Amino acid sequence: MYRQYYEAIYKFCFRFLNSHDAAMDNSQETFIKLYERMKQQGLEIENTRAWLYKVAGNLCMNSLKSKKRRQEIENLLENQTIENTTPEHILMRDERSTLIRKELSQLKPEQRILILMYQDGLSYTEMAEVTGIKKNSIGKTLWRLIEKISKNIKDEANG
Repeated sequence: MYRQYYEAIYKFCFRFLNSHDAAMDNSQETFIKLYERMKQQGLEIENTRAWLYKVAGNLCMNSLKSKKRRQEIENLLENQTIENTTPEHILMRDERSTLIRKELSQLKPEQRILILMYQDGLSYTEMAEVTGIKKNSIGKTLWRLIEKISKNIKDEANG
């Protein structure tokens, strides 16, 4: 399970905390909790992937609260690929990334977790399991968050 899920959990933590060291710590702690849970007799995990995201999300929120820092998270819409590397494109991408990070940093931690899980391709069922939001409400909640972010970015870009 570690080999299967570590990279995704690490990236999730990194985008949430915007810190390599904090992401490594939280990812490691997530898998330690999984190991401890698996050692307990009679306690099975129905959906390991969702359980890992839930634990990692809680650990990341605790990290933010305990350190009282509200750092921006990585750009959720942009893959770190090398394409369209003209100076104009890089400047536009950096400006857009800054606006997106600013908007995401203003979301509640629970909302950030939902956006990051959506980006990682978790199902609505898995997102509901992690967040406690009803499965039927996940799509509407995501839509509202994305609309809010988009509107704020457009407003900021237009003046």
